[in-house]
Amino acid sequence: MVEAQVELTVSDVRQFVYCPRIVYFRQCLGLHPAPTYKMVEGKLEHQRTEDLEHRRGLKAYGLSDGERVFNVRLSSERLGLAGILDMVIARRHEVIPVEFKNTEGHIRLNHKYQLVAYALLAEERWELPVRRCFVYAIPRKAAVEVPIAPGARRYTRRLLNAMRSLVAGQAVPKPTRQRGRCQECEYRRFCNDVW
Repeated sequence: MVEAQVELTVSDVRQFVYCPRIVYFRQCLGLHPAPTYKMVEGKLEHQRTEDLEHRRGLKAYGLSDGERVFNVRLSSERLGLAGILDMVIARRHEVIPVEFKNTEGHIRLNHKYQLVAYALLAEERWELPVRRCFVYAIPRKAAVEVPIAPGARRYTRRLLNAMRSLVAGQAVPKPTRQRGRCQECEYRRFCNDVW
């Protein structure tokens, strides 16, 4: 296991599952290119959703009680991980992380492990179990429940170690096998061996 001295973000977890090169470019080279059009639009939709969420009940989540907290800064020295969660629903016996996503499709693997990373952080902060998370799919106006299984927790911890090894080794990882992802990637111009 690599020491938790490299501070990683939950966004790094999401990006690493999407394409490990993004974490290399961000963590090793310090590159932070301008956001793409799709990213800017997603951020605007995200803000509109948060504004509406303040006035909504919890019916979309199948809940009758819970306190909502928005833009929650979470960090763990033990995990060497930090992030800003869109929303938390705090209940008496559980905490439920919620991420807003501007997506029509199913929950992608990178989003799933982003949620698991948030679950680990939320459990540590609230000292309550996180058995499930939600993705609020903005275009569909629907909350999709994502269970948090023990295997996903273990895999997320392995991802954190793999990212720390990548940063320590400073070697360019292989690109994603799903090259369609490269079309709209803000790091595309840095992957000269792919294009």
